Formats: sequence, structure tokens, C-alpha cells
Amino acid sequence: MAVGKRAAGVSKQEEYRDAVFSSAGQAVHVAYMIMAQEAQQDAPLRKALMRIMESAGSLAEPQREWLEQLRGSTSKQVNFAGLSPLEVRAQCALIVHAVAHKLPRTEMWALQAKYGHTDMEDAAGVRRYAFSAERIAAIKGLADWMAPAFPAIQPFALDCMVGKLYANHQGIAISFRELAKSFGGNHMTYARNFDKLKQRLHELEMVALDRLEPYLREQGVVGEVFC
Repeated sequence: MAVGKRAAGVSKQEEYRDAVFSSAGQAVHVAYMIMAQEAQQDAPLRKALMRIMESAGSLAEPQREWLEQLRGSTSKQVNFAGLSPLEVRAQCALIVHAVAHKLPRTEMWALQAKYGHTDMEDAAGVRRYAFSAERIAAIKGLADWMAPAFPAIQPFALDCMVGKLYANHQGIAISFRELAKSFGGNHMTYARNFDKLKQRLHELEMVALDRLEPYLREQGVVGEVFC
């Protein structure tokens, strides 16, 4: 379905049957993964979509059908709900733009910190994983926002704790013992506070997705599943 509002004369059931995603959470997850990759055409994008859809967790029936089409297609033309590669990226761009412009900044940070991509950087001649600039800004924003609730934690330590929550590769993870060694205190203090921080940021993420979902439904990229 083309990006944009529902056309006149198209029923809600028909609109949602063509929606690419079944929830805002799935839409944001896949959109950030697609937009983190270079623009691809035909077979390369089909393979990338397969990996992304397989990692997206629970899929509704239409998404499972599209994944099976992607797995079994002998054509070089991507078949993602009838969308071309450029149309797939356009839908994903709309979703990422909505995160940046339709949410309060704390909620935007929660989604950008979780779903933003991981970069590679050169440090002293060594290639290593690193958060993208967007994710770093989101993590710092969340840590500053959370600071009043964690007065016993040093600001930079709190930055690291938020970063630990969103680390999606062991190369950018930090342990509680490393936090204690770097900032003092007992590692169990960081572990206990981490659980509280994780719960609060999860709640913020859920609020963000709930706020985002009506807009994505209006745009036709998220819909119900009809039998």
C-alpha cells in the first residue's frame, strides 16, 4: 500500500489487509534496521528483509506469508506486500521520521536508544563496535532525565548504565563490576539500580509506542489482522 492516508472508498478492512506491520513496535523495530543499511535493490534487499523479519519476533499471518514468499521466491523482484525496494524504504523512512517528530523528546530518546543502529569505528588502529551518534545523544538525554531518580549514581555512571541497557552487541556492553571499578561503590548497588532503571525506561518505551501507533495506523503502515 502506498504511504499516506487511506484513500476514499477503501474500507478499513481492505486498508489494514495491505498494511506492512501489525503493531507500532514491529514497525519501529524493522524500520530502524532497514534504514541502518545502505539502499539495496532486488535480491540483496530481499535477503536483508528475510534476516530482519526473522529477527522481529512474533509475526502476524500476513507477515509470515510475506516472509515465506521472500524465502521461496526465485524472482529478483522483492515481494514485500507488493512493495518495491524503494517503497519499502519510503515506508520505513516515514516511521523513523514519525519517531523523531511525533513524540515528546523523552519518548523519542527511548525508541532511538533501543532501535538505533550500532556503528563500527577505528580506535588506535582497532575496529570496534560503537553506538551511532543518534543513539549516544538519546542515551545521554535519557540519563540526564533519569538523574533525579538516582541521586547516588554519578552522572557518567548513569550514562553507562543506560548504555548497558541498550547495548545490542557484547563489544559495547559493560558489566556491573566494571562500573564499580570505574566509579566506586559495590557492583550490587549498580545491579539493583539497573533493575529500577530498566523498568522505568521500558514503561517510557511502551508509552511512546502507544502514542505513535494511531498515527502509523492513519498512514496505513500499521493495521489489524483480519481473517
